[in-house]
Amino acid sequence: MTSTMSTSSAGARPATSPLMASLYGGIATGLIGAAFMLLLSAKMPILYGLAFILTGAGPVLGYQLAAGKLGQDWKTLIGGIIGFILPLLSPIIIWPLLVWAFNRSFSLGRVWLGSLLGFILGVAGFFLIGTMIGQDPAWVGFGWAMLWALWGGASAAFMASATSE
Repeated sequence: MTSTMSTSSAGARPATSPLMASLYGGIATGLIGAAFMLLLSAKMPILYGLAFILTGAGPVLGYQLAAGKLGQDWKTLIGGIIGFILPLLSPIIIWPLLVWAFNRSFSLGRVWLGSLLGFILGVAGFFLIGTMIGQDPAWVGFGWAMLWALWGGASAAFMASATSE
């Protein structure tokens, strides 16, 4: 009896789906962004500062969930958290650099491009939500959470496509 399976793919791991990484990353980052806005309105500066810094962990968590590696790579998670300390420069420059520095299996160019495109998409979504809702200031919290959800989803998708393991 002969086997019809190819031996070249016998031990190979399936590739991480960028769609699933985007979905998980967007949900994780959006939930952290919503927690930030809830803590901001509760006037708890230490907690909302912590929630803002944890926003950088959202795309990494999304990628790890999609790859089936949740909790196995703490260095990348720490790089994502540390990389989100400065509010404006973090998603564009510092976050991709530190995520790549802590895990060299990612392509720096793709992680940076995903973060940049995600930030542009998030800002566009933020202002689109503001345009749709209008003058009611309640949209800012929802828009903030969506900004980071869009950024986290795009960043996680590009992380999944940037893996060279």
